[in-house]
Amino acid sequence: MVSKDTSTYESGPAAAPLKETADFTKRSRGPLTSVLAITAVLSLAVGGGIGYGIAHVSGPTSATKSGSAPVLAGVSEVTVCNLVNDGMQQQLSIREASPLSEENGGASCYLMMTEDGADESAGFVVAFYPTTASLQQTVDGTDVIPEKAEPLLIEGRAAARQVLYGDAWKAQLTVDVGDGATLYVERFGPKDSLSERELRRSVDDLATSVLKAEKA
Repeated sequence: MVSKDTSTYESGPAAAPLKETADFTKRSRGPLTSVLAITAVLSLAVGGGIGYGIAHVSGPTSATKSGSAPVLAGVSEVTVCNLVNDGMQQQLSIREASPLSEENGGASCYLMMTEDGADESAGFVVAFYPTTASLQQTVDGTDVIPEKAEPLLIEGRAAARQVLYGDAWKAQLTVDVGDGATLYVERFGPKDSLSERELRRSVDDLATSVLKAEKA
């Protein structure tokens, strides 16, 4: 697993810790500071509810059910980056993985594709939230234009995906992993650097890979 001080590349020095970049990204997902941010969290909540409806109406026995045994449990700042193994990180061209403890028991891993000090950062966030209260921290507090949340199933589990546009473009995906816990995956990058399709597909694929690895 890539550590805070270890580069995923075989050549060249290890990348310096991306505290400033991680802090910037963290601030963009901090407490609500605008009406648009409130719209974003409401969309995620509604999307999650619709996702549950699709899961139950479609009828697969593998779909998420309330109170089901958790796929992920006991994830902390120490272990959160292990959700994305070395192979996945290499495929994603991750330069540095920085774990961060969240409030209310949550934990995030910032997976940076850009070097420390880059003018515009790009990468992923993978997080685990044990309760709904801890999940509320993921709401974007900047001036963004959120798309309506899209309900879907990831590995048979109810999920909601939302794309947000601003100076940075983001796709945010929440997946119900059972017992009130949530897997959160975000892909972010400079405006216009990725297509809408790439944003959506990147979070779907990473969340699927994480859940498959946990099952294995």
